This record gives sequence, C-alpha cells and structure tokens, in this order.
Amino acid sequence: MKKIYNFLLIILILAAIIVGTMIFNKYHTEIKNEEQLSEVVTNIENDKKETKKEKKYTYKGYDVIGIIEIPKINIKYPILSKTTEESMLVSVTKFWGPGINEIGNITIAGHNNFSGTMFGKTKKLEKNDIIKLTDLKNNTIEYKVFDKYSIDPNDVSCVESVKEGTREVTLLTCTKGHKERLIVKAREDNKK
Repeated sequence: MKKIYNFLLIILILAAIIVGTMIFNKYHTEIKNEEQLSEVVTNIENDKKETKKEKKYTYKGYDVIGIIEIPKINIKYPILSKTTEESMLVSVTKFWGPGINEIGNITIAGHNNFSGTMFGKTKKLEKNDIIKLTDLKNNTIEYKVFDKYSIDPNDVSCVESVKEGTREVTLLTCTKGHKERLIVKAREDNKK
C-alpha cells in the first residue's frame, strides 16, 4: 500500500512540475510579445515624426491600422486589421466597424491574458478614463469611457453605436473562462 502512495505522490509532483513549467512558458511568451509590440509602436511613432505621409505597416504578417493607448492601465499596442484566433495571439485587433477615428463605432478585441498583457487589465477601467486611438496619418483622438458591462459571448449588440453620428470605440475581451465578454465603451472627448 505504501508503494502505491509513493507512486501517486511521484506522479502528482511530476504533474505539478509540468503544469508549473507550462504556466511559466506561457507567461514568458506573453511578456516577450509585449516587448516586441512596444518596439513596433515606437518604430511607427518615430517614423510618423519624420513623415506625415500615410504608410503601410505590418507586424508578423498582419496589417497594422493604428495604435491604441490606454494610459491608466499602461497599454500601447498596434491594432491589427482583422480578427482571427492567430492574429489575437499577436496583438489587439479590429473586430468590427469603421476605420480608426472615423464616425461610428470601432470595436477592438484583445485577449484577457493572465499576465495582464493585451486586455488583461481592462476590468480596471472606469467612467471618464481615457482611450487614445492614433491612425496611420498620425491623428490622435481621445475617447472617454462612458460604460462598462458584461455580455454573453453570442451577444454582438455591443458593436452598434450608442449615439449615431459620433466617434466611439468599444473594447471587447473574455472573462470568467470565456463564459462572458467584458465590454468597455468610450466616446470621443470633445471637451478638451
């Protein structure tokens, strides 16, 4: 009987080591990706200082359509042009809507990473927090958060504009093991 307990204990220890290693590797990969994304944003911003011409940018084979910055939670990422399972592993993505800073509601999707990267900290956003979007012509518009709520993953009503004729941005991420989606809605801040 003691041999069985020892064998089970060895199996449990090995399983804990394997799971721990997997978690560490995932965390390390997310942090490394975060550093690469920061370099991409810096390169785009430096390039835009030198020329005001619109230029195409790509990152890991995906077109970049702009930059999102959320100072409160220290986010600054390139926004990729399309949402797929693969592109969402790379950066935040345009899920729905018009172009960056155009009239209407642009919805941006990002993973809720355990490491706090991508949209892992959006739950900390509150009413009146600022979200900045910069297009590839280097035009930056500030948006103020006006709503935050959770929805069923099959509910896509969040992509609709709340107030027609305005510029809006909606952030979309998973919560509770993909059982819900956290929605953060912001509107252009015209009172600067």
